[in-house]
Amino acid sequence: MSYAFGGHSDVGYKRELNEDHIAVSALDDDTVLAIIADGAGSKASTLQPAQIAAGIVADAIQRSYAKNRKAVLSVPDIFLLEAMHAANRCLGAFKIANEELYAGFASSMSCVLLTKDTSGDYPRSAIAFAHIGNTRLYLIRVTQDGVPSIRQLTKDQTEAQKLVDDHLIDSVQYHVHPDRLVITGALGFVTEPQIQTFRGYIRADDYLLLTTDGIHYAIQPTPMMQIVLASTSCEDACRNLTRTSVAQEYNDNCSSILIHALPD
Repeated sequence: MSYAFGGHSDVGYKRELNEDHIAVSALDDDTVLAIIADGAGSKASTLQPAQIAAGIVADAIQRSYAKNRKAVLSVPDIFLLEAMHAANRCLGAFKIANEELYAGFASSMSCVLLTKDTSGDYPRSAIAFAHIGNTRLYLIRVTQDGVPSIRQLTKDQTEAQKLVDDHLIDSVQYHVHPDRLVITGALGFVTEPQIQTFRGYIRADDYLLLTTDGIHYAIQPTPMMQIVLASTSCEDACRNLTRTSVAQEYNDNCSSILIHALPD
């Protein structure tokens, strides 16, 4: 395998229902698909929107990849985008079928397709992602001098993010602002959702961290990075993030996925 990966999802502090869902799998030795979703409008007696949406996206990408690997890797962001639109239509169909039961059905989601790339002058991986809502994707990198950094690649779709964009609050204020919980975009919200997409490259030994807000609203980015780098494995890192979130008594489900691009 070119990657190590792991994930963990937990009901969290003082919650009775886990509305999060994670899925991470190797499509082959050089390619990994990871999906993290945070549902809304769930009820214990019904299907979970995050699980439905993530399942649709995973199935669409896996089927397409099995049929035509070259096509998927040539435009991975387009395949992820179309898979998320399919998930959006499905959640919308639940509402149409039963408005009373599924009125609030929706899901934030970040999904990543990562594959080893040998076309450059140094070891690297091609990354593509699609994102909506307030789940997040971070890049963690340690330089040759041993200096670590963490950078958020996705952009939250919340009312508080609009305030940041308008320079009315800063990133520190955002972390505790009540409007960070007011979602402006999600699968199941509207017919044509605004989905962020990206294609680029990461280096060997980089980490990709996907989180739901039960993690990244409970723990600041630098402590998250420190937890990841101090852990013994990807799975251990995700469990340590959950433990830290629960210890902070942050009242939300907490889920994460960590992928490590292994050095050659």
